[in-house]
Amino acid sequence: MKLPDHEQRELEEIERRLAEDDPKFAAKLNRPAPRVPHRTLMLAGVLAFYVAGLVVVMTGVTLASQIVIALGAAMVLAVFGWFGVRAWRGTKE
Repeated sequence: MKLPDHEQRELEEIERRLAEDDPKFAAKLNRPAPRVPHRTLMLAGVLAFYVAGLVVVMTGVTLASQIVIALGAAMVLAVFGWFGVRAWRGTKE
């Protein structure tokens, strides 16, 4: 969304004054946001899968369904298997 001309000029004036008053802060604002490392995203996904497995187990217990409990348990065990395979292979990523 484009700003009206007078607001754009005011914004540029504020940016200019900020750069004059506190150049370090202005430089920090102009830097791109840091990327989230691949390893962190992978770990968050595995943790979410683990929590989902626990929820499936609890749902199976609530419904007294052995199939649902087994599915949730398989999900939880898959997370431990994933960590085990990674440790065995010695992967860093």
